[in-house]
Amino acid sequence: MNSVIKTILERRSTRSFDTAKTVQESLLTEIVKAGAYAPSAMNRQAWHFSVVENKELLLRLNAAVKALASESEEERIRARSSDDTYNFYYSAPALIIVSMSENALYPREDAGCAMENMMLAATSLSLGSCWINQLGNGASENAGVRAVLDEMGVPKQNSVYAALAVGYALKSSPLKDRAHGIVNFVK
Repeated sequence: MNSVIKTILERRSTRSFDTAKTVQESLLTEIVKAGAYAPSAMNRQAWHFSVVENKELLLRLNAAVKALASESEEERIRARSSDDTYNFYYSAPALIIVSMSENALYPREDAGCAMENMMLAATSLSLGSCWINQLGNGASENAGVRAVLDEMGVPKQNSVYAALAVGYALKSSPLKDRAHGIVNFVK
């Protein structure tokens, strides 16, 4: 089987990481490089990747995200703010934050392409990863979240569209059967 297709079929979301094992910088560099080689609208490459391994900053970001959750209109999200065990990045040893500058034509799409490349790169390097949504949808404009993002080097003019938890998987999500009837060929 083609190695790229094999990696695509093997990729799973990881929500349980070995918190005692850090990821080598060279592997994180390869993952981010894969993200930077993703397609972007008009090849603007308007993204910025912040690779965060600082546990103290990650815990402070988690606290800010939990505080923001307490303001949500959705009960399931509000419940996170009072859950002492809740960690939005699953305590992964590294978090890659994808932010986009205001000159991005299609920031969500560009971030999505970069994220998929990085998730596939992580899988190919025997690492687990999980797309993290909690920093998107305007969360990076919240004062508490933004203060921590500033400390993490996320450019002030950028909005966060996605983040990737990365580390060594303790376990990955099981493969679910693929939906049937989702493809038709027109000749």
